[in-house]
Amino acid sequence: MSMQMFLVALNPGFSQETSRDVQHVVKKNGGFVLMVTSRGPIVALDDSRVGAVGSHPHVRLVGGVSLNPKGLAAERLQRIFTENLVKQATLAGGVKSPQ
Repeated sequence: MSMQMFLVALNPGFSQETSRDVQHVVKKNGGFVLMVTSRGPIVALDDSRVGAVGSHPHVRLVGGVSLNPKGLAAERLQRIFTENLVKQATLAGGVKSPQ
């Protein structure tokens, strides 16, 4: 099993509450929310847990995501992902917040 990046696409017309609920399911399954988009969150998740997240009633699909490291926005996205991971680790008590 390995940690991969996925877009969790939500059903049309989802609410912020639904999005937060799905994000909670991701975290409950050992995953991390890298970024939230208008279609649903981009997450890091062990590929063995994709089915558990995909079975949520408001999830339309869970699809793999990869970045072209030479792509125009790749560096910026990686920085955003890293900042969000640090925030989650800090909230969980695993890492001290950078000063």
